[in-house]
Amino acid sequence: MPDHAPTLSAYLHTVDLCVLFYCRASGDLKILLNQREAEPFAGHWALPGVVVNGGVQDLSLQDAVERLRASDKVGLPLAWSEQVGTVGDAFRDPRCWSSSTYYLAIVAEEVTLAGHQQWFSLDAVAGGGVKLPFDHNAIVAAVQERLFSKSLYSSLPLMFLGNEFSAPEATTIFSLVLARPVLKTSIRQRLLKLTEAGFLRETGRKKNGDGGRPQATVESLRPGDLYFFDRSFSE
Repeated sequence: MPDHAPTLSAYLHTVDLCVLFYCRASGDLKILLNQREAEPFAGHWALPGVVVNGGVQDLSLQDAVERLRASDKVGLPLAWSEQVGTVGDAFRDPRCWSSSTYYLAIVAEEVTLAGHQQWFSLDAVAGGGVKLPFDHNAIVAAVQERLFSKSLYSSLPLMFLGNEFSAPEATTIFSLVLARPVLKTSIRQRLLKLTEAGFLRETGRKKNGDGGRPQATVESLRPGDLYFFDRSFSE
């Protein structure tokens, strides 16, 4: 009898963005979610994502990421983005076998969101307190872990603060991302290293901080570039 090739099911590959924002008003990290219009899970909150080559030719994953960033699912300027991982199996999407390459992204400036967008607590989503479709809760948890681990030895948390910030603000954001108090002296040493390496410079300006006290600020000379310290906060 002639051999018959098995009939293969459809396959989807998506890129999904975990867009994070430091909300100064509430003092916590937020993640951007979109309310889905189409099935499956229409009306549910989910990560913004697009299907690679989904009606538009993408020559690379980065093409798809930029298409997603520019779409109304995100539509925000990103201070940072990096690929975190890829997941895939026959069960995560009820439509077919699917996989997703997912990214950590950071927004530094406060922006106005569209009606189908909303900021949610990063801790609540990563911990499963806010239930998302597909395997998006697990993706968010993996991105939160990447943010934590990379912040131990790099300047990544400073991406949340924009191009001008004070030492106390830097202490606050490192403490928040690492989920523990960080010594002011440790942060000042890191800011000094960044200054010596040409990443920062003093502005000569001051801004009101906690209690209304003026705080000297520094500005980034290399926006979008990371610095890797020779010592980790875990040491």
